[in-house]
Amino acid sequence: MNEPGESRTPEQAELVARQAQRWNDPRTQDDARARVALVNVRAKANEPRLTSQLKQLDKAPAIKHKIYWLRQMAETFADAVAPQAACSDACDGCCYQPVSVTLQEAEVISREIGVPLQTPTEWSTLPVMKYAGQPCPFLQDARCSIYQHRPMVCRLIFNMDADSLLCQMVPGARSQAPYADHSIYKELYIRAHLGKVKSQEEMQAALKGLRMADLREFFPNGLGQSGGGKSQ
Repeated sequence: MNEPGESRTPEQAELVARQAQRWNDPRTQDDARARVALVNVRAKANEPRLTSQLKQLDKAPAIKHKIYWLRQMAETFADAVAPQAACSDACDGCCYQPVSVTLQEAEVISREIGVPLQTPTEWSTLPVMKYAGQPCPFLQDARCSIYQHRPMVCRLIFNMDADSLLCQMVPGARSQAPYADHSIYKELYIRAHLGKVKSQEEMQAALKGLRMADLREFFPNGLGQSGGGKSQ
């Protein structure tokens, strides 16, 4: 659950031990699967809505429009998952995880919140683990200050455990919790940015040109960010 060799305080070590005990308990996985089964029943009822949104996503003329429909699909996903998830207003554990966004999504968020982008020092299509355990710059008083405009990945992460124990982050740690499977939506998110790729080779070539970074790179100071250094 945590990177080997990390130095932990006694409190962090105790937390890590409790998390390991919870994760390794077979009942944790069994209970999560039971909750997912209930989610699947609700998701089945939402299929017509999701199908309609998928058609709109496919027809969307520009990436900003695609991001709108991706968000609508995320709401449909959340409608099925949230009632069975451990997530609540009192939990901000996921706000200490890496948050990967594309340049295009960051530009949409920038326009919505009126904060200019900074140029990332590191581009990566993978989660940047050095940010694990670091608070999101938009986290204020244990709440998201841009909740309505939050990134797509934040809209899709749901812990299917009984409570938030496994969401609590220790700096340098890798989160390990029975998260709801949102891989289909992640793929749709990536494909929406790649255009009409027809082969695996075209996809790999397009991925090399995909500019992604952690949200903290684009908005290091959250809503208090000053102008300058805007990405193009």
